[in-house]
Amino acid sequence: MSGDGGREIWVTGAGGYLGHEFVKTCAREGVSSRLLGRDQGIDLSRPFDLDERFEGLFSSPAEDRIVFHLAAMSRWEDCEREPDTAARVNAEATGALAAAIRRFGGRLVYVSTDLVFDGEHAPYDEESDPRPASIYGRTKRLGEVSVLAEPRNLVIRLPLLFGPSFDGKRGAGDSILARIRNGEPVVLFRDEWRTPLHVARAAEMVLAEGLDPGTKGIRHLPGPERLSRLELGLRLIREAGLDDSLVEEGSRLDMPGVPRPRDCSLSTLYPPPGS
Repeated sequence: MSGDGGREIWVTGAGGYLGHEFVKTCAREGVSSRLLGRDQGIDLSRPFDLDERFEGLFSSPAEDRIVFHLAAMSRWEDCEREPDTAARVNAEATGALAAAIRRFGGRLVYVSTDLVFDGEHAPYDEESDPRPASIYGRTKRLGEVSVLAEPRNLVIRLPLLFGPSFDGKRGAGDSILARIRNGEPVVLFRDEWRTPLHVARAAEMVLAEGLDPGTKGIRHLPGPERLSRLELGLRLIREAGLDDSLVEEGSRLDMPGVPRPRDCSLSTLYPPPGS
């Protein structure tokens, strides 16, 4: 993969975990991208203000425009605590962006989540029925529905992401490794399974899938293995050369609030890009 073929590439969420890696990947692959963020007047928590902003940014029709929508309110706890904000950011703002793309032309590539599933019927492929159990999952699913109303668009569901982040605070392993280095105990769930994917690989695959106009509808990008949170954490700790004696086994059912899904492992009906 090299270059963007003259296409107009836009990116939301460039300041986030995946977004930061995605912009780096674009630069490495020679893909020129423009940002859609607060500096451009895009506040996803105010979706009804977005129409005017998009009209100014997408000033002329462009069928070769591709918008990679990576921004989201993604922290489980934040979404449960502020469901109205989660709905505005994840669902309503996505609908406004989808409407703008429909009006001005182009294609929307929307990054969604394995947490649109209930965790009781894994593994889940692209034809599985979404039944989200959380505010985060429900609002992301509503965003999917808006995106999928246009046949040329693409929804990419990602699993739990891991790998170092730019600020050391974003990935599935960052907080675990930081606590271990500080000599603090870490509780890891033995009864929550995912198909984790390294963030750098996720960025590469999202870019490849999004740039392919023949890839439409829904795509899953699972990692290579089904792992519990405990198994993943222990692996990351040991790979970092740290002592795992501070790890304590726990259960997702011991956490307050809505229980996290048991098993949201993804599978796919399609070969991964580059295979």
